[in-house]
Amino acid sequence: MTGAESRMWIQIVRFIALVPLVGAAAWHRWRKRRMEKLGQGWPSIDGCIHYGEVETNPNTNRSLATLTYVYFIEDYRFGTYTQQFKKKSDADDFVRELKDKHVPIRYNPSKPDESVLEDVDVRQLSSSLST
Repeated sequence: MTGAESRMWIQIVRFIALVPLVGAAAWHRWRKRRMEKLGQGWPSIDGCIHYGEVETNPNTNRSLATLTYVYFIEDYRFGTYTQQFKKKSDADDFVRELKDKHVPIRYNPSKPDESVLEDVDVRQLSSSLST
């Protein structure tokens, strides 16, 4: 095998490895938009961002900030909100800035464990939101 053929196969393998990552990211964005659309008709309650963590994908060098929020309807309930960032430092700043902030949470009245924190509400609280 020549050097050119070898490089071509390496590129093909890299492409094949990225397909599931791109698919997972697209699925995540679709699911997030779908939940926000469903949540538009749900009632809102005050919640608080309880915890945040940042994970960096070594294949793309993009960081995913995950916020865990808590709200109370007959019992304490939890939900998560995720946002992708180009730089880990931006994701870290985002988590640090939003921790312990009060946020409006939309919840499904027939299944109170099902909830959504909308992008528009997060953007109003965060000055570091940039993807």
